[in-house]
Amino acid sequence: MCQGRLETEPSLEGCLGCKSFGRKPVLKDIIYKERAAKLEQELRFVLHDENAEPVNLLELIDDIQRLGLGHHFEIDINRALENFVSSDDYSVATKYSLHATALRFRLLRQHGYVVSQDVFKAFKDHKGNFKECLYKDVKGMLSLYEASRLAFEGEYVMDEAFLFTRIHLMDLQGVSNLEEGLLEQVIHALELPLHRRMVRLEARWYIEAYSKSAARKPNLLELAKLDFNMVQSTLQEDLKEMTRWWTGTELSSKLNFARDRLMECFFWSIGMVSEPQFRNWRKSYTKVAFFATIIDDVYDLYGTLDELELFAEAVERFEFFLLEIHKTLFIQY
Repeated sequence: MCQGRLETEPSLEGCLGCKSFGRKPVLKDIIYKERAAKLEQELRFVLHDENAEPVNLLELIDDIQRLGLGHHFEIDINRALENFVSSDDYSVATKYSLHATALRFRLLRQHGYVVSQDVFKAFKDHKGNFKECLYKDVKGMLSLYEASRLAFEGEYVMDEAFLFTRIHLMDLQGVSNLEEGLLEQVIHALELPLHRRMVRLEARWYIEAYSKSAARKPNLLELAKLDFNMVQSTLQEDLKEMTRWWTGTELSSKLNFARDRLMECFFWSIGMVSEPQFRNWRKSYTKVAFFATIIDDVYDLYGTLDELELFAEAVERFEFFLLEIHKTLFIQY
């Protein structure tokens, strides 16, 4: 995971997968955290602004999440999205904009709210097809494309939306007169839909994309860079601890046939749970995944059939032993 640091006026340097990690001075840590806390409060005030335009609020929520800041604003985002479910004013305000309708649909569905595909029937013609004039609204088409990737099985309107938007968005890849950064976002979305991307890697990419946007909010961009650096620092410390743990086991010298996949296993853990507060879970998962990799190599590269049968029996006995311990503890407590 070679993702560089972002300075407040950033250039990108450094690499997570190195044994020697730099450490910022403690005083600078405190300054960064205090500045980040102040920026958080400013953005929280905007999220709670009842007079904000609904589409602007949706775009702010989307930007916050894509910049990797969602873990700071979970309660605030859920409260804001609840208004889009319970308030008719919010629904009417987004009804006639393809971009707003699709963005509202995607955000609500991402957060587990029930939202019907029927909201997109307003953008169909009398024959039941999506209106051809929609292809001119590239931003709306991109939002509809991302929304269509969250379709449930049997949602034919969403399936049609996917085919319609993909065909027209792919035709845009040779166009040069689009809004700055929009073509880059189209290509990015066509490569892989947003909900399938790793949060940390998407944040790194979107910070660069957002910094080029004419509609960027300076305080949001600054917070995203600060937070990225602080989370990277946490991940670096965790990886350093994992490296010390693995070196301390001395298994690398005893099991020289096994693949050294510590970095990959740690990277997987970040992909599954990226929020910095869950560092203990990531470290535990890294250890489990690493041992699973070693066991896989024992089976594939090292052991004979007789040895592997004995090894499998030993593992099964060990699992039965642990099961009995769990039963005993459950009865006692």
